[in-house]
Amino acid sequence: MAARQDDSGVLAGMTGAEISAPLTVEQLPTPYDVAPGIVSSLTDKERVDLEKCEQALHGFRKALIVAGKALEVINRGRLYRETHATFEDYVWEVWGIRKSQAYRLIDAWPIAVAVSPIGEINEAQARELLPVYKDHGPEVAVAFFRETTELAGERKVTAAALAEARAVLPERLAAPEQAADVLRVAAAEGRVPRIAPPRVEIPERPSGEPEPTDEDPLTDAARAGADGIAVLEAALAQQKQIYDRLAGVVAPALLYDPGRTDMLLRELREYAKRTMYRSRGRSGGGNADQNAGDD
Repeated sequence: MAARQDDSGVLAGMTGAEISAPLTVEQLPTPYDVAPGIVSSLTDKERVDLEKCEQALHGFRKALIVAGKALEVINRGRLYRETHATFEDYVWEVWGIRKSQAYRLIDAWPIAVAVSPIGEINEAQARELLPVYKDHGPEVAVAFFRETTELAGERKVTAAALAEARAVLPERLAAPEQAADVLRVAAAEGRVPRIAPPRVEIPERPSGEPEPTDEDPLTDAARAGADGIAVLEAALAQQKQIYDRLAGVVAPALLYDPGRTDMLLRELREYAKRTMYRSRGRSGGGNADQNAGDD
């Protein structure tokens, strides 16, 4: 079926009412199902629902929550049936978006609602939060997003950063707060650099030591040496922190998830070997690290 000439909504076309004002998610109807066999005209209530949903969709690029909920109402209620045979035809001919995009928005809006007290998210961010939401529930998704934003500070939490953070989560979590604990440990260990880059503090120059000048041939070497000391000090601090945090956690972790615990312990031992090998002063090439496991 052809799309309507005026896509501003049914009631707007009949009454000339202004629909440019944005709607909130609370103003949209609750999604409801209409059987595929229903071919009758829309009821008055359905027309009002369609009007509200189409009003929301006019600004969907700025309102992920509203657009996703509006699309779900139209899809499940088959409010497109007077003008289009399928939901796919409707969203493409009226709104210029593919069915896959529409369903991504539908999946995204409950997540966006859940994390909205923390901050607004876009579709790409919602897509990375969706597995957390589905696998662990809304409370974990909220705790996960809150911790990522707190760790990031002034930095923007991008979709890539969320994907990186999601990769460190275990398959099972005992409580929502555990998601935050896992992220804090990962940040301390430098495993989520897109969210919390490892901090390397350059030590202050001792008082009385002369400032290097451009003519000083040792300037570059001195700077590299100072940077190296700072990295070693930061690595030592992190190593001590890891040592302290491992106390008493291995046994309960083995009971909770033996497979993942064994894998993590193997990785810890492997990187401990590589750290020992690199600390001998050899070059940091890939072959050296690969040979570390043979010691």
